[in-house]
Amino acid sequence: MRITAASLALKISVRGQMKYMSSHGFDVTMVSSPGPEVDEVIAAEGCPHIAVNISRKITPVGDLISIYNLYRVFRKHKPDVIHSENLKANLLGMIAGWLARVPVRIQTMAGLVSPNVPSLKGKLIRMAEITSFRFATDVWPNSNSSLQYMVNTGMIRPGKARVIGGGSSNGVDLQKYNRAAIHETRLEEFRKLIGYKSGERVLLFAGRMVKDKGIQELVAVFQRLQKQFPSIKLVLLGPLEEELDPLNDVTKEAIRKNKAIVHINWTDEVEYYFALAELFVFPSHREGFPNVLMQAGAMQVPVVCSDIVGNIDIVDDQKSGLWHQAKNEEDLYTKLLFALDNPGIMKQMADALYQKMTGNYDRFVLYAKYRDAYIELIHKRNRQ
Repeated sequence: MRITAASLALKISVRGQMKYMSSHGFDVTMVSSPGPEVDEVIAAEGCPHIAVNISRKITPVGDLISIYNLYRVFRKHKPDVIHSENLKANLLGMIAGWLARVPVRIQTMAGLVSPNVPSLKGKLIRMAEITSFRFATDVWPNSNSSLQYMVNTGMIRPGKARVIGGGSSNGVDLQKYNRAAIHETRLEEFRKLIGYKSGERVLLFAGRMVKDKGIQELVAVFQRLQKQFPSIKLVLLGPLEEELDPLNDVTKEAIRKNKAIVHINWTDEVEYYFALAELFVFPSHREGFPNVLMQAGAMQVPVVCSDIVGNIDIVDDQKSGLWHQAKNEEDLYTKLLFALDNPGIMKQMADALYQKMTGNYDRFVLYAKYRDAYIELIHKRNRQ
């Protein structure tokens, strides 16, 4: 059973995994909150789905109800393996799995939340993360820097956690994110969609439109850069989330009023936006092992990103991209200024990142490693 809090995560974060496992010897069931993507995901993955409400907010009574409902699902279906992803699915899924005595309880830790949340709330989230580790049989951080942080800070004992392959939650689809697969007629449609004019230089961000992704710093820096580079355009690709970590009013107003900023809610053809971009900018405050950086690398787009856990596992500073200090608007401005002034150097870095992606992060290689790890853990638990 593959478990996420939101159905959108089944469509995006772990897309393709369930179909692969189903065709390689596993009977797979997906579990998530209900959502508009469910029917599409069922059709794409060819696996059944069970809806269980898992709130992404702190809801003590609702969380207890979710644990009970997950427990009932596990007791009824008796899975050999449950594999969860994201904080609330990890916490509630692992507790319910322990209660139901599921033999193999794996969670992917796709980015720690607690180090970036101050005060009491951060402490509560850290307790939730550690609790989820304790109820899991196995924890798979999706980057080596995340693993190192978890062990060094005493959140988990070393033997319980490991990184599968080179890291990431889902690898990169090298067939989809491939410049050779781009159709010029379709690309022209995307040029029209963003109002592209000949000679414009496109900066792209892809991800959730929230404060935690560094959108506020990015928009502020972009407006400064416009004075020096009148032909730049910023494309923000991703859904606005008003309930969790919303953008401030100043940023939202700038996005609405600045004609050089284009917001696209979402698309399943992200590769065409990469094909239009001169730079991919990813100023996030926290990550696990971000898919979008791998996708940018596969599409040979130069990258400027924050120097956080996850990003630094993918991009090597001044070798395959540029780091800026997270949450530091001035440093982001300096690095983007350099990137716009030095497209030749950035192209060399993009070529290096492309070689790294194609050589180490093909998603089907990762899926095979996941499958082998599932089988290994099932046999291990059966011997105990």
